Amino acid sequence: MQNFFDQAPCLYFSSKDDGTLVEVNDHLCQLLQYERDELIGKRIEIVFTLPTRIFQQTHFFPLLKMQGHAEEIYITLKRKDGDEVPVLINAERKSTSQGAVNMHVGIIVYNRKKFEEELIAARKQAENTLNENTALVHTKQQLQKHAEDLDRQLFVTAKQNQELQQFSRVVTHDMQEPLRKLSLFSGMLLEGHGEKDQARLVEKIQKVSRQMHGILDGLQQYVWLNDAPVTLEGISFEKLLSYVVKRLETEFPSVGLKVKAEINADIEGDAEQLRLLFFHLVSNCLKFRKGNEVEVSIVSDRVQHNQFRHTEGRYKYIDHTKVTISDNGIGFNPAYKTQLFELFKRLHSESGPGVGLAICKKIVENHHGSIAIDSMVNEGTTVSIYLPLNVASAGDELLKEIKFGTPEKQDNE
Repeated sequence: MQNFFDQAPCLYFSSKDDGTLVEVNDHLCQLLQYERDELIGKRIEIVFTLPTRIFQQTHFFPLLKMQGHAEEIYITLKRKDGDEVPVLINAERKSTSQGAVNMHVGIIVYNRKKFEEELIAARKQAENTLNENTALVHTKQQLQKHAEDLDRQLFVTAKQNQELQQFSRVVTHDMQEPLRKLSLFSGMLLEGHGEKDQARLVEKIQKVSRQMHGILDGLQQYVWLNDAPVTLEGISFEKLLSYVVKRLETEFPSVGLKVKAEINADIEGDAEQLRLLFFHLVSNCLKFRKGNEVEVSIVSDRVQHNQFRHTEGRYKYIDHTKVTISDNGIGFNPAYKTQLFELFKRLHSESGPGVGLAICKKIVENHHGSIAIDSMVNEGTTVSIYLPLNVASAGDELLKEIKFGTPEKQDNE
């Protein structure tokens, strides 16, 4: 039995209260590189590391003496060559005729230290990762804000450039041509032509004057939209369309207008500007019709729409009301669809001064939205409008930003 005890796959040693080793098994001797007679009668500190010696004197031995036993105590033993061996110890105190004996049984737990180190490292890594994630989230939020600011600035710059180009074209061409004709016809009138020729020249001068008046009136309306404050309120889209349709029926009494509306979302914005917006859009359906019967489909839905419009690869979707207006009119060549929103662009002889769609775009931009148009010749036209669902949440400062020459907040798909 003693041979089995010596070879048991566990560590065993016993000691007196003064620390003298009484017994050790072969497994312990082999592990610590000692012969039995090198340990028996020696003080137990010979196999303890310095931290274990301190722990044994201050905690382990007092606990064992008080309770009579101790379980799962982690210590480190010292081999003869100085290497350390991590051990998990169970101990029990026995009374004998020769005095108290403290018996210790242990197992090697190399992986325990490794696991503890891994757990500590994992905890530190988790803490570092949490800190890094917090910093990363903050950085991402800052980058997102910078990206949104950049997109707004890009939009403002592009819009201002477009408007400057349009105003430049108006001054250099759209207004210069009528002025040239006025100068020419008035000069011919002063030359003293016959009464019939004079009447014809007066008629031409009146026509050119009306053209000039239309240009100036369009510019005045455009500038008004540029400077007018936007007063926000919740608007019933159904009531707004009813107002527009009644007004158009009065202005086009000989045209049969049939409007099919599917209203799934109302809108928020400036009532006066939005009435003007939809009046222009639906009146275009009547102006560019095929016959005297016009069918117009109007649908409003709630959708998610990307607010980034000039920064590629960036996305932030917010709630919008999407309104589509489709007709069965004469349509136009889709190659010109991006030019139609410019001031005084006219594709048809039936067109007025060519300011309607430019005004529509300005109103939509005043509401931080976007507008697009699609068409095919003889296949009708569809206009798509995206208006933020909660324009009011943008606040008064954002509404000020929309004005010409200052930063503005825009949302686009």
